[in-house]
Amino acid sequence: MESLSLLFFGAAAMVTGSLIFRFIKFGGLKGAMFGAPIERTIGEALGSSGRMTKSTVRVHILGSRPERAVGLEFVAKTIASYQMVPVALSEDEARKLISLLQSAIDGL
Repeated sequence: MESLSLLFFGAAAMVTGSLIFRFIKFGGLKGAMFGAPIERTIGEALGSSGRMTKSTVRVHILGSRPERAVGLEFVAKTIASYQMVPVALSEDEARKLISLLQSAIDGL
């Protein structure tokens, strides 16, 4: 029984240590979630919102990778919750997304 609790404590300590390391290395919670520090925030676009929900997309430039990347931060808020989904894109992937968005706009 004692070895089981020691194993559980060791696993919890490793997970906590890893999270703290990423938090310090990448300069905060958002950087840790992207896996790279945020160099600069470019802007944000408001998405569809209902009476009780609000959604936003923020665009960041990420640093300290082999190549610079673009970070998209999708945020959904309600009265009782907050959800943030980070997506990191390489330069090529970001250009492809721009092309897809432009095609969608042209098709309207």
